[in-house]
Amino acid sequence: MKATLVLAVLVCVGLTVSAQKNDFFCDACVGFATLIKKYVQEEVPLDEVEKDAQAICDLLPGDLKDFCEKELIPEVDKIYNELNNTTPQQVCEFLEFCETN
Repeated sequence: MKATLVLAVLVCVGLTVSAQKNDFFCDACVGFATLIKKYVQEEVPLDEVEKDAQAICDLLPGDLKDFCEKELIPEVDKIYNELNNTTPQQVCEFLEFCETN
């Protein structure tokens, strides 16, 4: 899981570099939910996912860290449960971080 954690941080940072301000929340959510989806597929218990999610937020820079801690961490349980039947994009649309396609 540590390699996945590092990869997730790099993906999230990469997303913020290329994202415009209005895409920031959506891209960050989709990157975060994509990581959580891997945990769901590996049947990692929710409490472990919550701990790792906080560790991810702690490694992120500036605004991304703030968004992660204030907006994504409180939604980890919803993201985790919704990902059984949906994609990361759909979960982020449901949580209203992304516009519905």
